[in-house]
Amino acid sequence: TDAHMHAPVLPLPGHEELFALLNLYHGVTLTRMAAGDATMREAIAAGLYAGPRMLSCGPFIDGSPPTWRDSLVVPDKLSAQSAVDRVVAGGYDCVKVYNELTAETSRDIYRAAASAGLPVIGHVPWRQEFHAAHIDDLQHLVGWAGPHPDDAQTSHVLRLRKLADLDKARIDYLVEAASNRSLQLTPTLVTLQRKFALQDAARLRARESSRFLPRFYREQLWHPRRGLVSSRLMSATDHAQFRQAYLKSMEAVRRLHEAGVELHSCTDAPAEFIVPGAGLIEELELLQATGLSAEAVLRISAVDTPSRLLAGDATPLGVGARADFVVYARDPTRDLRNLSSRPAVVVDGRFYSREQLEGQLRRYRQWFDSTLYRLLTESVVGAGLWVINALSAAADGNSE
Repeated sequence: TDAHMHAPVLPLPGHEELFALLNLYHGVTLTRMAAGDATMREAIAAGLYAGPRMLSCGPFIDGSPPTWRDSLVVPDKLSAQSAVDRVVAGGYDCVKVYNELTAETSRDIYRAAASAGLPVIGHVPWRQEFHAAHIDDLQHLVGWAGPHPDDAQTSHVLRLRKLADLDKARIDYLVEAASNRSLQLTPTLVTLQRKFALQDAARLRARESSRFLPRFYREQLWHPRRGLVSSRLMSATDHAQFRQAYLKSMEAVRRLHEAGVELHSCTDAPAEFIVPGAGLIEELELLQATGLSAEAVLRISAVDTPSRLLAGDATPLGVGARADFVVYARDPTRDLRNLSSRPAVVVDGRFYSREQLEGQLRRYRQWFDSTLYRLLTESVVGAGLWVINALSAAADGNSE
């Protein structure tokens, strides 16, 4: 299960189908779109193309000014109820809250969502503390380090550097707070790992998984200086601090798991060099690197996470159960490398052999690698990034 993913960066023909197929190819049978519309969810459910079962949270709900365009902005109690009503009317499965909410509006959103029977997921807003967040399932590691005086002037990505300061006392606090409130945590270790791995973008670009997506992702969108990646904001010192933050966070995840805190598996795909499906296998490997066994990691992803996301609709494999499962030739509970031994994936009773999935991937790659497609898409993406970089440079100049 990938409990935190997103739709393609650009609404280009074939991309949603490719993202859905890549999840299936890697053995992912359930995903949650953490923010975005329900287009993919409905298309997959209708059988328009193959993909995992999907949930969707709808638009971001944020304070003012919102981090992302098209967010539902909530400055007061009345707008909190209105925002949740819109999520309900859209037929979404969850409520996604974000960085700029106050404690009061967060509380009002949470109460409205609870009345509607929807779980609340999201970032701990920068004005709030971890233990007081009005959120059922805390996404990423936002808020684990606690608020700091410079948060108002710092992007939420760079606030994560503070995780380098995690010490035993703070981790003890996280364990106690999460246990006392039965908080669920969806850490996305792979996204934190990328914050320093992007120093060697050439290595990431050369990996086989990066070639599952059209070339403009690895060559343009994920370029370490010109692309839409967090490394654009960072110095060498920042990268080093993120490496330390990652190591401290690994320790915190291990301690939280040992204390019985509910963890979920997730990726934030298609963030920087995180490919749908392939990114989840990376995340499972990172969870194991914290000190968990392969079986414990797979229990998080194949048992605990779907049981929570599906609220009782996830039952053990047996007569009468929904037919969502993956077949492995070798036992992955003994070694996570055996996750690659997939002869078949079954979702909602539909059987997909490895050969079928690979054949469809080849057809997509022929389309995306065609000269005309590459010329059109890479020209459009290049022009868009040029404008973004020019505007960014102008803004930096004005601030100086």
